[in-house]
Amino acid sequence: MDPRAFSRFRRQLCAWAALASGSVSTARSAPARPSEPDSTSALRWVAGDLPPFAWQGSEGPQGYAYELAQLMAERLGRRDAVQFFPWARAVRMTEAGEALGVFPLARTPDREHKFRWLILLMHVSYTLIGRAGGRALDLEALRSRRIGVLRGSPIIKNLQAERFSQIIEAKDYKDLLRMLRGDMLDAIYAGAPMIQAAIELNGYARSAFRTFVHLGEADLYMAGSLHVSEAEAERWLHAYQQLVADGSVARLQQRYFR
Repeated sequence: MDPRAFSRFRRQLCAWAALASGSVSTARSAPARPSEPDSTSALRWVAGDLPPFAWQGSEGPQGYAYELAQLMAERLGRRDAVQFFPWARAVRMTEAGEALGVFPLARTPDREHKFRWLILLMHVSYTLIGRAGGRALDLEALRSRRIGVLRGSPIIKNLQAERFSQIIEAKDYKDLLRMLRGDMLDAIYAGAPMIQAAIELNGYARSAFRTFVHLGEADLYMAGSLHVSEAEAERWLHAYQQLVADGSVARLQQRYFR
């Protein structure tokens, strides 16, 4: 993981810890938490295969945000599992859904008023990577090359703003890596931690790829539909703050981003 991104994440974690400490210390004298929602209003999570945050591996679902969602659900006495869908569909479902949450969702200007932003996961930079060997390609050279990107991702707009002429969408990172290795793409544009994790999980050596250019950055969140009530959002935030305070979030972070 990029040391600068790791450092930013640690600072964010410390900020949450401070918030959680205050929340936990005042909880003893605070009024009772809001009553539990009925089954139709309780938030349910959806996700796509986006390692290291969430993916379905040979041993079942896993990932930093996936495990975080499970731990929060346990705190709330919930048993609903995270459901996996193609990423673009998961985002559409949440935007239109009654009480859905999705992760990891990039917080962008065009999405700002379409979702309820619940829990900051990480600040990431986006990068263009290609096959190792051959000459390095700069931004100017890449504009006319075949660039693969995850279907439904808002970072497509970054490429369009930079006048990339051949943008090719795929359903997941596995498909993007297959296309790059098969010479159907010249580069993949993706979040640095996501594509690095996908390379390893799909059995490739990192040495088989090279980074060309960094282009853009964003904050990734666990976000909810606007139909999620404030009381329900507060329940999940309180559960998260407790997990920060008892060290669970730090342990997950060490496992997935060491």
